[in-house]
Amino acid sequence: MTTYNYNSELIKAMNEKLPNGTNLANTLIDMLYLGKEAVYRRLRGEVPFTLAEAAAISQKMGVSLDKLAGTNAYSNAIFDLNIIRQTDPLETYYSIVDNYVKIFRDLNRDPSSELCTSSNMIPQTFYLKYELLSKFRMFKWIYQFEKIDIEKHFEDIEIVDKLLEKQREFVRESQEFGHTEYIWDDKLFIYLINDIKYFASVHLISHEYVQKLKKELLQLLDELEEIATRGAFRTGQEVCIFISNINFEATYSYIASSAYHISLVRVFAINSFATRDEQVFNSVKEWIHSLKKFSTLISQSGEMQRIKFFKTQRDVIEGLCI
Repeated sequence: MTTYNYNSELIKAMNEKLPNGTNLANTLIDMLYLGKEAVYRRLRGEVPFTLAEAAAISQKMGVSLDKLAGTNAYSNAIFDLNIIRQTDPLETYYSIVDNYVKIFRDLNRDPSSELCTSSNMIPQTFYLKYELLSKFRMFKWIYQFEKIDIEKHFEDIEIVDKLLEKQREFVRESQEFGHTEYIWDDKLFIYLINDIKYFASVHLISHEYVQKLKKELLQLLDELEEIATRGAFRTGQEVCIFISNINFEATYSYIASSAYHISLVRVFAINSFATRDEQVFNSVKEWIHSLKKFSTLISQSGEMQRIKFFKTQRDVIEGLCI
């Protein structure tokens, strides 16, 4: 492919990524820190984008340079690994949460925006507003990867106020999408209860904090039941909740607006691999929606199934006695 054609294809791909009415030149001026005339020379094809400029565009706009060049167009995708740095896990985790808050805020202002998740664990979009439940997820990750002394207890871990507030903001923004769907594994709470029991059995969580976690779990369950009954968040935005009749091996999500698609795969307890690759997005979307064939809608309808599901989860939580 010639330089000119490559340049043209890059411009075309950028225009496809931008929302309707957004000026590409102004976007590039802000993104590349170039002057107005320098940007227009590139858009007219008089000067090609440099490799560094193309790389910055790829990173910030999700444009695949491989596909523009025709290299492995159907076998490669770029993923953001969101790996937490070992030297400062809490600060890096804060940055990850803050990044998703910004993405949510950009997307959920679009009336056509949607957030869809098939989850075999309690979604972060619910539990992150609860101080001890969010702390337990962090504790489990840190302990599993040996970032803390084996004798350090759950109650000794401190989460700074700015992270707690950022997590609450994450939850608030996640409930502002035009449409939201969740498909939940029916053992959603059982997995978490088993984790808490394990850490209590090795004396890393005290009886007092087990009871505090239990209290938050019951509060969370009450909130989820209220949302499922209404079929809407307190923000007024619609939500559909399904309970799967089969178990699935991982948590998959996608978020979308009229101009932006991103898909995510949950890994390492608190992280997600993320990509804006369209083929991956379509595959994840198809996978999530295929699970509806094996699931029961419990939001606003399916009253008997909804009552049964929440009673079962409540019984599991009530059994959390150490």
